Amino acid sequence: MKNIRKCIRPSGPENHAVPPSHPATQTAAGEGPVGDVKTAAAREDADPRVCGLQDAVKRGWYRLQTGELFAGFQITPQDVVLDVGCGEGNAALFCARQGAHVVFSDSDAGKIKALAEKMKDTNARKYEAFISDSLPLPLPDAYATKILCTEMLEHTPEPEKIMAELVRVGRPNARYLITVPDARSERLQTPVADPIYFTAPNHIQIFDRNRFLRLVKDAGLAVLKYDTWGFYWTVFMSLFWLAYRKDRLQGAVLDNIRPPYAPVLQSWANTWSQVMELEGSEALMESFDRYLPKTQVIVAEKQ
Repeated sequence: MKNIRKCIRPSGPENHAVPPSHPATQTAAGEGPVGDVKTAAAREDADPRVCGLQDAVKRGWYRLQTGELFAGFQITPQDVVLDVGCGEGNAALFCARQGAHVVFSDSDAGKIKALAEKMKDTNARKYEAFISDSLPLPLPDAYATKILCTEMLEHTPEPEKIMAELVRVGRPNARYLITVPDARSERLQTPVADPIYFTAPNHIQIFDRNRFLRLVKDAGLAVLKYDTWGFYWTVFMSLFWLAYRKDRLQGAVLDNIRPPYAPVLQSWANTWSQVMELEGSEALMESFDRYLPKTQVIVAEKQ
């Protein structure tokens, strides 16, 4: 078990300039702008990943000023945070920036190694890294005050056993932030998705609202909040399958989403970036996230 005292600053909204795209005003050859309309300078393309981050921040994620990883889920220096199935580690790095003791695990040794390197430059008071499939977690009972399990349960054949382990390692009154893909988004993608998307190591479980809530409650946790989010990513992933349907994808699908992006994906990012700039866009975004979300979110507590 490795305990190291230095960590890294996560990639957050304050580290990115948002480059929304806007078409330049076009005029007939040899003519200037019509009336008082000025020709708009073409903007740079929006980075689809930065666009997704901006969308997340608008919907309550990564609140650096208040230390909330998600609205109402605050991380403090006194916390021992466990991130199970940490992946690239954005959530773990956010918690490290708050000065918490951060414990992270994943079955992918390469991701654990990369995240451990990033942790060296953060101000976490301590961190621990494990290569583990979480059955069981290599931790004692009642170890963590905050437990994260984001977009992980859909990958395991035994989500109930994973939940039992999460409850075991949580202290009394520990808070849990748990997310899974929304069944509506999964079903929307089914006709166009590459078959590997619904096979291991990708999504082998689909959770509708009732199944997700039942899973958390049956594990002995009290649900404090249920929310949905991620319309932007529902559309992005649906277009992704159309754009890359002739490609032979292998392994984890998320590892295949990288630049250069297909024109249709770039166009969608540019459009959504501009939507987010519009006055009143938050209400529209919230409505989209309610009716066609990518992700379900539960905040729960151990009794």
